Amino acid sequence: MNIRKSLIERKGFALFALCFGITGLLLMAHHIVSYENILRPFMDYLIDNRIITNDKSGIAFLRMFTNESNILVDIWLILYALGIFGNEKCFKLTHKEWLRGAITLNIAVTGIIYFTVLLPSSAPFPSEVNGVGTGGMWFSNIVNYWNHLITPVFFTACWFFPVEERKIPKVKYALIYLVYPVCYFIVSIILGAWDGFYPYPFLSGRQMSSMLPGLKDQPYNSVTGVLLLVAVVIILSGVFFGIGCALNAIHNKRVKASQEPEPETEKE
Repeated sequence: MNIRKSLIERKGFALFALCFGITGLLLMAHHIVSYENILRPFMDYLIDNRIITNDKSGIAFLRMFTNESNILVDIWLILYALGIFGNEKCFKLTHKEWLRGAITLNIAVTGIIYFTVLLPSSAPFPSEVNGVGTGGMWFSNIVNYWNHLITPVFFTACWFFPVEERKIPKVKYALIYLVYPVCYFIVSIILGAWDGFYPYPFLSGRQMSSMLPGLKDQPYNSVTGVLLLVAVVIILSGVFFGIGCALNAIHNKRVKASQEPEPETEKE
């Protein structure tokens, strides 16, 4: 009876995960299409008034770490559901905690940055600009909160429920988690040097030099810019590593707690 009940609960969560993942991907598609087709005519006004901070749209949004971390979560949730409902390859893949840990780390950082940096200063997408309605752009406010708030909180909370009931190597796995963010930083810097679009100011040596005291009033020095980028990658990698170790410690604590025998009740 207990086994059957557990199986039903597991499939129930798998169905929820499937719906959540599909919804996330659909919202992401809407965000890209609506930004390109609806908001684009008001771009200059929005940039001048700091409602948005870049002039790229459409497919360029896929270069944002927030969007990539959300897409990875959505794909994992869909594959997890397929695995629970019988696909053996999906089951084995999504039950590797190093993979789930890496995805959890990325989305957790997205949520942390949003709560600590972006939320206090972010402005919602406008429903109209200069008296002209922006059509369905209001819906992007929902997408924005979904990507920055709902998904990070939900998927990070899922980490408290291990799918692999064994302890994992805290430092080794944290180093594995670093592969994706470090590659993201390097690729973003290279692509930015090629087409001029940097998803975030700290990925551009020129932009950082223009914002730092003591450098912003001086001509840009490429050597200084490169050194700043190296420092940023090292510092951010350290932050990711520390959060990854914390996530692994939480996992191991949860596994240990689940393996401890329940105290026997005293017989009268």
